[in-house]
Amino acid sequence: MMAIEEFKVCLLGDTGVAKSSIVCRFAQDYFDHNISPTIEVSFVTKTAPCGNDLHKFLLWDTAGQERFHSLGASPEGY
Repeated sequence: MMAIEEFKVCLLGDTGVAKSSIVCRFAQDYFDHNISPTIEVSFVTKTAPCGNDLHKFLLWDTAGQERFHSLGASPEGY
């Protein structure tokens, strides 16, 4: 029986720095030079085998807006 390990990934950054392109390339193995900008947040999952395990990636692609900057702040002592 395969074990499933989850990885949560949140892409943060300014508008136009290719966050959506990275997610598209990783999750769909496709690159689009004319990808539309993200509105709010986009959520994508991808499951990939690794040896005898499955790795499930939960990808959050945020818009490059000021209100999402707090997602990048880590708690004290972390």
